Amino acid sequence: MVLGQQSNTDLQHLQTEATTIGVEGRNWIVYSQLLLTMFLWGLAWPVGRLLATDLPPVSIAVLRYAIVVPVLFGILRLKRQRLRLERKWIVNLVVMGVFSTTLYQIFFLYGVRYAAASDDSLVIGIGPVLIAIMASFVLKERLTKTKGLGFISGVAGIGVISLLSPNNDVLNRPLGISLVFGGAIAYAIYTVTLRRFVASNRADHPVSAPSSLAILAWISLFGWLFLIPLSLLEAPWTFSWSPLSWLGILYLALLSTVVGYFFYVVGVSKIGAGRAAIFGNLVPVFGVITSVLLLRENLSPWHGVSFLLILTGVVLVNRQRKKTPETR
Repeated sequence: MVLGQQSNTDLQHLQTEATTIGVEGRNWIVYSQLLLTMFLWGLAWPVGRLLATDLPPVSIAVLRYAIVVPVLFGILRLKRQRLRLERKWIVNLVVMGVFSTTLYQIFFLYGVRYAAASDDSLVIGIGPVLIAIMASFVLKERLTKTKGLGFISGVAGIGVISLLSPNNDVLNRPLGISLVFGGAIAYAIYTVTLRRFVASNRADHPVSAPSSLAILAWISLFGWLFLIPLSLLEAPWTFSWSPLSWLGILYLALLSTVVGYFFYVVGVSKIGAGRAAIFGNLVPVFGVITSVLLLRENLSPWHGVSFLLILTGVVLVNRQRKKTPETR
């Protein structure tokens, strides 16, 4: 605080408090949207298992993104955002599309085919832990002992649910959980690549840099294109696609992907990325609850132990070091 401006600053502080009260009063809408988003993402796990149990997993992903991609580009057109793709972006966008769409969808849908959706939804909660560890190497962020402990705690949580889950009536629980863990790794690689891509482009060309919606549309397109030939190997035309199956695919495409994305973006813009990210810890909770209710999967105290260990890992890797007071 600069000397001589204290009285004005006090007035501004009072005005800010009044504004904050009004903003907080409106933020319940944002919180409700974020809560709904986490529910939609959590429900995607039992829906995915219902689909992947009897239908070809990669083909499910292809149909899902056959809906998502046109919708995203259509929204870009309506918002009159740039559709132009610069050549220097292509490699990064293709890599991000492969990890965030192609590989993640394969790991996700094969994971829920082989293991219980409630168990898998817990495993994906380790994502923030993996992102923090990878960022320490790729983005040169500090790798501390606390982050190391967070990683150990998160992996321990996965070990607990993998070994002690009561859901034994599945094809291959260790394989399914390993696949979902692979999906978490793929998404972490995508996230770290995205951070570097956005930081680089907005630093060099802040005006012409692509929007988050444009990035999502292009990586969805590229990832989808890689899925198509893999889908043909499954011969999806030999399977019976019931109206209920199409309803599930529409849910994953429109509600879980498109609506969930936009609600989350609104949340980040209104209350900040840090506060919005806290809601992400509810995805495993909703995943377990909806899986138990819809699929009649078994629930045990080990689910709680696994969740707490993974959550502890997330808290530890995101813990900020206390800064020493500056000398004045």
